[in-house]
Amino acid sequence: MEKKLIKPEELRMVLAEQKSVKVKLGVLAIDAGYMNAGQVEKIHQLQVAQDKRFGELAIAGGYLSEAQLAELLNAQKKSNSLLGQLLIERGIFSLAQYEDAMRQYQADSQLTGDELQVLKNNDITQIAELFLKTVADDQNRILRDYFELFLRNIVRFIDDEIRMEAAETADSYTYDYLVTQGTAGESRFFSGFAGSEAVLAQFAAIYAEEAVSGMNDLAKDALGEFLNCHNGLFLSQLAHQGIELDLLLTAVKESGTIKPAGALYVIPCYLSFGRIDFLYADANPGFMAKDQH
Repeated sequence: MEKKLIKPEELRMVLAEQKSVKVKLGVLAIDAGYMNAGQVEKIHQLQVAQDKRFGELAIAGGYLSEAQLAELLNAQKKSNSLLGQLLIERGIFSLAQYEDAMRQYQADSQLTGDELQVLKNNDITQIAELFLKTVADDQNRILRDYFELFLRNIVRFIDDEIRMEAAETADSYTYDYLVTQGTAGESRFFSGFAGSEAVLAQFAAIYAEEAVSGMNDLAKDALGEFLNCHNGLFLSQLAHQGIELDLLLTAVKESGTIKPAGALYVIPCYLSFGRIDFLYADANPGFMAKDQH
């Protein structure tokens, strides 16, 4: 959508459909770099005239080896490529446009082939490492473990269609709405997530399993409950490592700026209904209202 290759309504349509569709080997072959769009098109044309499977024809044509076909068949069972296939089947992308979009995404994101495979494998532990590599060294395990659990809880409770961008450090952060909760103790930290009223109201409605009208009391309670539940789970993990922390009260803040005492980490997260920003700091920051200078 950022590149104006598809419309929001087209994305919503294919996301709704992909849970009931099986990914095709041609799409997987392009994803893996084993075949290009022209070669996949040629196999599809051969299938019109020959009663043979895609893999058989690809091997006969010298496009795939037996080992590569076995790998693709295994990947087909757990593939994350249904989105691309549905865009092709609905006529939104051609095979060549899909191939170009994949190549452009890898170039723009500066991900290596191995890193791109991490995303396709849906390994949340490795994904958390991948998107924090720009800001956190190996010593900062709390941030890495915290973000990993945050991703798992987003997928578990809110939306399994999530895309992240690499983490950045910020000297300050201005928000429309911010859901936050600090901690007190030996290794205290600050965490939260921010977004527009429309996005956070939808987030709250999903978590509460009730209709929500804007950022009303129900929405704020649901958002606070989500973060409190998440942080409670995380502090339980820390307790097993001998780190004891207490949670402060959750808060939903409106129209302000965060002024961190140290490093503030920001990770943009795109859900199927809009963007939220994940926020983390090593210490509880200060806050300024919108009209303060």
